[in-house]
Amino acid sequence: MQNELNKVRFSVKPLKSNDNKVVELARTVGIHPLAYQELPYDPEYSFYAGRLNPEVLSHATADEMYWKVRQEVIFRHTGEHPYEISGPDAEKLLQKIFTRDISKVKVGRCSYQFACYNDGGMLTDGVLLRLEENKFWFVQADGDLFSWYKAHTDNLNVKITDPDVWVSQIQGPKSMDLLKVLSKETFPENWKYFDWKEITILNEKIIISRSGFSNELGWEIYFRKK
Repeated sequence: MQNELNKVRFSVKPLKSNDNKVVELARTVGIHPLAYQELPYDPEYSFYAGRLNPEVLSHATADEMYWKVRQEVIFRHTGEHPYEISGPDAEKLLQKIFTRDISKVKVGRCSYQFACYNDGGMLTDGVLLRLEENKFWFVQADGDLFSWYKAHTDNLNVKITDPDVWVSQIQGPKSMDLLKVLSKETFPENWKYFDWKEITILNEKIIISRSGFSNELGWEIYFRKK
């Protein structure tokens, strides 16, 4: 029987509801507010950081998506989960959580960080944004980092909250061309890797950072549902 399980894979698929009746006791997994854009492409999802993350879309193969991101541009939504760490002791808490020096991350900059257990085992990784002197977002990959934050807050004046921020990515060598179409703002010529900036798209203030999952030019977009 165990061999039979090795022959299959498990995924989450959206199913059309025939009426307005509630068919679940509770929705405990976050759904990206722009996930409706994926529905025409028979999407399959995995659980990721408490959210649904698209794994398969029918309009392109994995190879086709690879070459799109290497040669042109792709736009995708992710299950990455930002948490906000704020307060006078925010930096002190983050120094306990992450292995790299948080004091070197200046306002307006990001930093790749990874959290480890006391024995050195890796818990999760992600991108840290310093929004203000005592206010950070850590955009985490899969893993229960929230409980790890709470376990280290004794005697610290700090808050850990979910800002209800969602992440999409524009990746590929033509990503700046797309970004200039989406926003009428003037972008800096020398936009360094891991810089972030607040811009306006469709009259909505959002934060973008020059970062992402690819080695090409790319941007991560952080926005709220509204």
